[in-house]
Amino acid sequence: MPLQTHIIFAIAVCLFASHGLSAAELDPQQSAWHAKYKKQVNAPLPEEMLLNTDAEPNLSEGFTSLFNGKDLQGWTVRGGTCTFEVQDDTIVGKVVPGSNSTYLSTERDFGDFVFSCEMKWEEQCNSGVMFRAQTKANSDGTETVFGPQAEMEGVAKDRHWSGGIYGQSCNGFFYPLWLKEHADARAAFRPNEWNRLTISARGKVVKTWVNGVPAAHWVDDGTYSKGFFGLQMHKGATGEVHWRNLRMKSLTHEPVAKVSPTPSKRPNVLFILADDLGWSDTTLFGTTKLYQTPNLERLAERGMTFTRAYSSSPLCSPTRASVLTGLSPARHGITSPTCHLPRVILKPEAPKTGPPNKFSTVPSSVSRLDTKYYTLAEMFRDNGYATGHFGKWHLGAEPYSPLEHGFDVDVPHHPGPGPAGSYVAPWKFKDFDHDPMIPDEHLEDRMAKEAVRFLEQHSEQPFFLNYWMFSVHAPFDAKAKLIDKYREKVDPEDAQRSPTYAAMIESMDDAIGTLLDTLDRLGIADETIIIFASDNGGNMYNQVDGTTPTSNAPLRGGKASMYEGGVRGPAIVVQPGVVRAGSTSDAIVQSVDYYPTLLEMLSIDPQPGQSFDGVSIVPALNGDDFQREPIFTYFPHAPGVPDWLPPSVSVHHGDWKLIRIFHGGEDGGHRYKLFHLKDDISEEHNLAAEHPQRVKQLDNLIEQHLVATHAVRPLANPNFDPAKYDIAAEGKATLKGGANAPKRPKSKVRRKPVAGWLPAGTCDLTLAKNFLKVESSGGDPHFSHAFPETIPGRPMTFVVEMKSNSSGRGQVFWKETQLPYSAERSEGFDVNHDGVFHTYSIELSPSGTVQGVRLDPSNGPGIIQIRSMRLQDENDQVIHEWSFGK
Repeated sequence: MPLQTHIIFAIAVCLFASHGLSAAELDPQQSAWHAKYKKQVNAPLPEEMLLNTDAEPNLSEGFTSLFNGKDLQGWTVRGGTCTFEVQDDTIVGKVVPGSNSTYLSTERDFGDFVFSCEMKWEEQCNSGVMFRAQTKANSDGTETVFGPQAEMEGVAKDRHWSGGIYGQSCNGFFYPLWLKEHADARAAFRPNEWNRLTISARGKVVKTWVNGVPAAHWVDDGTYSKGFFGLQMHKGATGEVHWRNLRMKSLTHEPVAKVSPTPSKRPNVLFILADDLGWSDTTLFGTTKLYQTPNLERLAERGMTFTRAYSSSPLCSPTRASVLTGLSPARHGITSPTCHLPRVILKPEAPKTGPPNKFSTVPSSVSRLDTKYYTLAEMFRDNGYATGHFGKWHLGAEPYSPLEHGFDVDVPHHPGPGPAGSYVAPWKFKDFDHDPMIPDEHLEDRMAKEAVRFLEQHSEQPFFLNYWMFSVHAPFDAKAKLIDKYREKVDPEDAQRSPTYAAMIESMDDAIGTLLDTLDRLGIADETIIIFASDNGGNMYNQVDGTTPTSNAPLRGGKASMYEGGVRGPAIVVQPGVVRAGSTSDAIVQSVDYYPTLLEMLSIDPQPGQSFDGVSIVPALNGDDFQREPIFTYFPHAPGVPDWLPPSVSVHHGDWKLIRIFHGGEDGGHRYKLFHLKDDISEEHNLAAEHPQRVKQLDNLIEQHLVATHAVRPLANPNFDPAKYDIAAEGKATLKGGANAPKRPKSKVRRKPVAGWLPAGTCDLTLAKNFLKVESSGGDPHFSHAFPETIPGRPMTFVVEMKSNSSGRGQVFWKETQLPYSAERSEGFDVNHDGVFHTYSIELSPSGTVQGVRLDPSNGPGIIQIRSMRLQDENDQVIHEWSFGK
């Protein structure tokens, strides 16, 4: 059981304080049983167990019978071969020797409910009622039933499970009634008589009662949100179990989304993920005097701003994978941004040794988002949404691109870690060039235009627009006019003093404004949920304009650091009519939360067996009290950036934060940093020595998380030589190169047209006596022609006569009104590069009026000679013609 098994008790500990319950004490009579089971990894400590202090629910109104008293209609047998029959309004289960545990199961699934039944045993038999149960097929053709079960034992023993919770076929998590405070519940069970079992399941909280006496209080982690009821006949037992008065009342779970104009159309979703945008990089929190983000403020006025929003990792790819899966990097294995590298790694690996100056080994990161995961985009697509990804991906090239993960559209279909070459044209993307009519086109402007087209195409149907910005990741360049604007505003004494970075932030903010304007223009803003977040903290390790790109102060550290500056960023959630406009929340939220949150907002059920490391933050969005379990950041790497740490993992629990440095302590033990963030947001005072019990408690939570996620961890390095490690050097680093020298804006010189064609990319044009000569240096040679008047959109054919000694395929693009040249508005063709003239006819299918046409004659170096080109309609009538051979 992937999530449940090892973190359930951590959740219980977390909730202890929020429920105001004091630590419980083991009943001495149960010491023997506790001693027998306590060595199991899933055994609860007494102080970790919660108490049910609620009165039994009212069982007199609103209940539906699950059993008609006549036959087993609506029920089915799962798991084993034990038998069930009906006798005198009673279901009788009979043990079959040699059978596996067998479950008479409802054919329907149930989510939130109150369930009640009466049970009685003949001879010695062990039983219970499973709820929210699931099945999995075995290789031998049988099936295993698994999930939580409210135990009701009929055996003559003193284990006192009756009313407790047990995980059937789930690696044995259990929650028995072994505390002194459970004495009344243990005494409530009556041997050889009818006993009433009541179960209440609301959200993640499950409570039980035996004959009206409060018994167990258990908190699920979300693994079992819905499933069937199963009446158990236990393998190896003897005798019969009888059930009667099986009743259930559904607890309605009101959907959050109520803004859809029609019952048939769910709200649209726009997810904006900024790249490397730090907590202090916007005007949301009053932490900057230089940067200007009016459109982010405009977005905040429409929804809720979170002051304590965390990325799942201090680096980009791990966070992106967490957004799409709702899983921790410790679980999906992408812990480093290596998804653009050639080697495909689908399972993390832990080396057993390392260099002598490292006290722990560094696991390798998974390098592709495995298609085995049911992603956020696949969920939307399967629920009738149009899905589009625009911008950075960095989770793998094909066959791991957005198109294999549920997206219908992917622009620019680029697997790299950032912009290809630069933000300001020309770029170096494959099949994604700037508009030749805009020689200084900015990449984020272009991406916003592409996204606007998607919005316009799908405004009448629900859509999921995943707008993952390239901004403000390196390389550090921006519009020249904006750099000049901010150069006049810079305070040389301010930690934020890079005019280039400030200009990049303004272009990022402009793109957000473009999307908001489009939603307003199309009249769909009130039908659209918007989530804005950042993938990690601001970059403080590169150098631009003679300084760091930004400062995350008052937070410590930045991107690639385990301190707050590496993982804390801005976040806004908008849902018109539901989330209060202009509100602020200090609730802790994390990247893994967005997937389950959207499911609840849209009233969509997760897949059977699907589970998350995150939780729904809908209570916080509704303005309700939101007491959540701890969040974890797993980062088993040590990049040499300012404020770096050796391979580490951290936990946030309320105002406390603990960082475990793997094997960085004495004798290969771990080392710890403990901070109280409410009093020390800059993480200047390590309180680990002052609060050893707090360290132990929080470290237990870390350990449970690592076990539950099956994390591949750093190991103690047997080759470590303490003499070769300088602990004083931790956190110290020089700024990295690549952008160290202040960059002057490039002078963009627009090239002159030749015979009406504008050369671009990696070619030059000259007009010879009988042909247009194209000299290509390889890569992306192309040239375009702008028509003096637009041409109505209709099928047409582009015909070119040319010879070539270059290489590669050719491609013809057409430009529609207000749209740039793009691969989706193009057709490729094979070229004979044999030095002989050939005529090629390429059919085009524009849907809008055509403003221009572009030819990419090859992609290799060489000479191409063109005698003529023409554009003709479907009746072979010439629309436009260019002749160079006469």
